Amino acid sequence: MAESPEPILRLWRTLPELAKTTPRAEYAKLHTWLPNRGLRGLYAKAQLALNLAQLETLSGQKIFRAGPHAKGKLNLKAKGDFGHYNPAFIRWLTLRGIPGRRDAKLRREFQPVYDQFLRRTARGYFAAHQNLSANPPLQAKAIERYDALMAAEQPAFAMQELFRADANRLEKDGHDWFEVNVAHGFWIRRHIDGTTKPCHQLLVALLETHDAKWLKINR
Repeated sequence: MAESPEPILRLWRTLPELAKTTPRAEYAKLHTWLPNRGLRGLYAKAQLALNLAQLETLSGQKIFRAGPHAKGKLNLKAKGDFGHYNPAFIRWLTLRGIPGRRDAKLRREFQPVYDQFLRRTARGYFAAHQNLSANPPLQAKAIERYDALMAAEQPAFAMQELFRADANRLEKDGHDWFEVNVAHGFWIRRHIDGTTKPCHQLLVALLETHDAKWLKINR
């Protein structure tokens, strides 16, 4: 197993301090009103240590193979399109982005970081994937709805109502309502761009490293 490069280690080590010092303006730039929830809130902090452009240089891979994001910048105002992930980058991140995956010492060091900043989100995204996989009609309906929204250049947050009942149910199981709702939309985009499998493998690798007991119970 390849070792994680130093910038990845530095990101994991500095994330707790970044969480305390990230300016509110950074969250505003990413159009999130929930700085402590979701992938946008996480990236607002992480980018101060390792941004997308730097990550592309480090990995030698483009993060997105299509979509509105370019030159290491996120274009979150684009309508009618979204970022299509590069499977090669996701595979690289699975191998190199989880320092504790094969190193017990790093696993112990970074466990508190996972618990504070990644656990709730990782569990919610896993639960959303399971929910869609167990309900093909819902998944097909969601893909059709998402394609229609993109064709009409409508905002993707209109998908949230479709998953309201699912989020309500999963919230009763301990998941964050907003995160697990948004996670459904994430997986619909992955079905459309063809990266469901590598993204799920990345998520499972993270859970196996830092949340193995929960994963065993909930698989």
